[in-house]
Amino acid sequence: MPADTAAARTCPGRFADRVAVVTGAASGIGRAAALRLSREGAAVACVDRNAAGAAQTAAALRAAGARALDVACDIARSADVRAAAERIETDLGPVFALANVAGIGDVAGQDGIENLPDERWQQVLDVNVNGSFYWCRALLPGMAARGAGAVVNVSSLAGRSKSANANLAYTTSKAALLGMTRHLAFDYGRRGVRVNAICPGGVDTPMIRAAATLAAASPETAAARAKGLAAYQFFMPIQRLSSAEEQAAALLWLLSDDASYVNGVSLDVNGGLYMA
Repeated sequence: MPADTAAARTCPGRFADRVAVVTGAASGIGRAAALRLSREGAAVACVDRNAAGAAQTAAALRAAGARALDVACDIARSADVRAAAERIETDLGPVFALANVAGIGDVAGQDGIENLPDERWQQVLDVNVNGSFYWCRALLPGMAARGAGAVVNVSSLAGRSKSANANLAYTTSKAALLGMTRHLAFDYGRRGVRVNAICPGGVDTPMIRAAATLAAASPETAAARAKGLAAYQFFMPIQRLSSAEEQAAALLWLLSDDASYVNGVSLDVNGGLYMA
């Protein structure tokens, strides 16, 4: 499916009368997922640390006639997540679908573990692992009590193998998300809640573009990283980065009743770069 048609292939009404939470909704895969969930009938809580970006996404949803709420939240803070979850269920209703999309990349220590500072390691784990844990802990008990719900955690090809564009902390965090996904799928599947993950490869989002030049010590280093990104695309069987909309399409399938017997899966969405 060409990237430019992914957004058009929606299923109107698939999430009618359901409330969905999307973290990282200000941009990239999160924004694409929020827009698509809205088009398919969901009331969407657009969560992001970037308050202005979350507000812009929610405004776009409301302009199209949907119910939407923007929620500024630092997902690395347990108390912030708890308060945000309570506000969402008060304003929109019980949550059926959770898309844990928010995440950060980092290039510190790409030249060796000895150059990865404690604070950078901890920040990546706090956002990429703890953030998803806090949201699952806030919402899964309610889903289980109602006997219905679905969660998708956004991991990465890095979680299945390693990252060519980010550091050890990123790879570790994305692998941890897959372990969390499997464990929660086992614990909650019998209670009516499915938990799955997607593992994107290269996605044309601000994060991967920034990774090519972020914290480069020199123009030469930046050029080398940009060259590496081009080579990364060359070795893909589908020789391009995916669009955020293509990733959102896979994410929504796992959240939907179309995937009602899919649980504990790590779905590779990488154009064939990694095959297992």
